[in-house]
Amino acid sequence: MNQPQLLAGLTRYVAEEILEGDAEDLLPTTPLLELGILNSLETARLMAFVEKQYGIRVPDDAMRVENLSSLKAIADMVYACAQARQA
Repeated sequence: MNQPQLLAGLTRYVAEEILEGDAEDLLPTTPLLELGILNSLETARLMAFVEKQYGIRVPDDAMRVENLSSLKAIADMVYACAQARQA
């Protein structure tokens, strides 16, 4: 898995599962928390998807606002967790 593939998968998940297909303005830098796209429930669902789809568990201490602010930030966080697990 590389970062572009991860970002594409996360974007697809948010577009289909959270925004129910209404994601024409969704960009890697869209402020998900600021716009209310992600809340605590949707964040938990997204992390469950990441664990199931990619086999990566994101530690609780990584679940900070700055790591959840956009799709790019989430992809970077998940990718870093994957790299740390392989090290």
